[in-house]
Amino acid sequence: MSDSEVKLLNSPYGEVSYELFRKLKRAIADKSGTIKSLDDVGMTRYPVLLRPRRFGKSTFVQMLKCFYDISYADRYEELFSETDIYNEHMESHNSYHVLNFDFSGVSGDDRNTLIENFIIAIKRGITDFRSRYADFVFEPSESERKTPSGFIKSFFDAYLLYPSRKSLYIMIDEYDNFANSILSQDFKLFKAITGTGGFLKDFYAAIKAAAADAGCIAKTFITGVSSVSLDSLTSGFNIALNVTSDECFNAYAGFTEDELKVIIPQLADLQKIGVTAEEVISRMKPVYDGYCFSRLAESTLYNSSMCLYYLNKLRKEHDFIAPEDCMDPASDHDGSKLKQLFAIAEDGLADRIIDTYLTGRSFSIKNLAENINLNKSARYDDVQLLSMLYYLGYLTIDPKLSSSSRLSLKIPNMFMSKLFAQCTVDLRLKPSKLFKYQVLDISAMLEANDDISSFANSCTEFLSSIFTNQVLSHMSEMALNLVLHAKLDSMFGVFAEMQKSLRIAGKGEKYADLVITVNDGTQDECIYLIELKYTAKKEATKAKLESLKKEASAQVSTYRTALEFQGKQVRAYAMVFAGSECVYCG
Repeated sequence: MSDSEVKLLNSPYGEVSYELFRKLKRAIADKSGTIKSLDDVGMTRYPVLLRPRRFGKSTFVQMLKCFYDISYADRYEELFSETDIYNEHMESHNSYHVLNFDFSGVSGDDRNTLIENFIIAIKRGITDFRSRYADFVFEPSESERKTPSGFIKSFFDAYLLYPSRKSLYIMIDEYDNFANSILSQDFKLFKAITGTGGFLKDFYAAIKAAAADAGCIAKTFITGVSSVSLDSLTSGFNIALNVTSDECFNAYAGFTEDELKVIIPQLADLQKIGVTAEEVISRMKPVYDGYCFSRLAESTLYNSSMCLYYLNKLRKEHDFIAPEDCMDPASDHDGSKLKQLFAIAEDGLADRIIDTYLTGRSFSIKNLAENINLNKSARYDDVQLLSMLYYLGYLTIDPKLSSSSRLSLKIPNMFMSKLFAQCTVDLRLKPSKLFKYQVLDISAMLEANDDISSFANSCTEFLSSIFTNQVLSHMSEMALNLVLHAKLDSMFGVFAEMQKSLRIAGKGEKYADLVITVNDGTQDECIYLIELKYTAKKEATKAKLESLKKEASAQVSTYRTALEFQGKQVRAYAMVFAGSECVYCG
């Protein structure tokens, strides 16, 4: 390797093993400092920490296992030297017997299959325990193996007889993964497994009973995505405390900006790409950042899996590609999940959520729902639905607008905003016959003409036909952008992009409202760059319209100089709307 060649660390994308991360020198964010909060005397012994998918929960659990489990004592130096917790000299390190369950792989279309796969996951956790403690004797009977509660009870009985018994720490990762999947597909089955007599409730009731014995379970730690399953089996495990929104746990999963500054140079050869870590972060921020899980938190978080996927792309392609053009495949079903949530909401609630989104307002509730028990009610009310949207990462806390008496929720970033946009298109626009059959006149664009007044006039006709005056009076610029893009996207002959990422020399990342490409890939390819501005009809004073015109014109002139447009035929336009009417196109 030459002196100028950068030695990179291995990427942890798709991996969860903390032990292997340290052994194989993979890049990793140090989250060990959170252990101090877990060990605080005022902390519950049975915490539940929820986070959206792909945030690094499983790696955190594996780190806790390495830190607390007795069998890792001789590897403490190897696994924790140079970490935040190492210099704290915590007495709790490597002082427990850890039993670790991972329920992320449990699946099934019926109760019997679910029980069978759930028992397999339990067996896998116990087998892992026995591999670390060869002297532990565990020989459950056939009848005890047939139910999850029977299986785990037999383990507790064996542990109480274990000559080397000390204190048992149970860690459960992705406790609700399979239950949430079932909830969106088969509500009757969900109630059967979490309700009275359900195997899931009985399993957690067995853990609760063992925790009451001071000589058995000392602590538990549970991760998941939402509180639905836990609340639906409350009587089974009501000792658990949801500490998800505690300030000390805000950054336990996901990446902070400071962590990214360390990780990015470890994973991508920035010198070869010709950018700095700060420039990469600047480009990632609008797409992956914005998550906040405590109103008292001082920093926001990036989705860690999405960041790692993007950095892998930079590393392989040696090119400063746009983050929104290489989304993590693991996020593919997030849009359908959003629609599934709306499907089990109270009548009219999904429409109210979409209306709030279209007007650009934030979502406000008194508190997050602490009890989303769907064994008592079959549909989400407004607080429950907004809470679920928060737990799953579609919404996040806005600390600037939140207080001790009111919680403000917002869409965290462009990725989630586009999911809301697609959901709005699918649920609100596409079912409308007016939306389907009304057309936009793109003939001038297809002929690569400068005069697109016919397109502007057709936009006026289109908007006035599909929206009432009441909707238009509360509409946002973002909604206007969404509706026009959705219609263009459904038309043959054009390729339309909304909020397209553009790099402007000396000015960083900017986002164009509409980028419409015609004759794509041919010698006649032409790009129409459009910046949209909107005001309600009643607010459309001459001064206001003139101000919007100047603002849009300045923006689109800047966007036209983007690196992405070099060597291409680009026509740039400012379009100003007062209600449904396009009052300026130039």
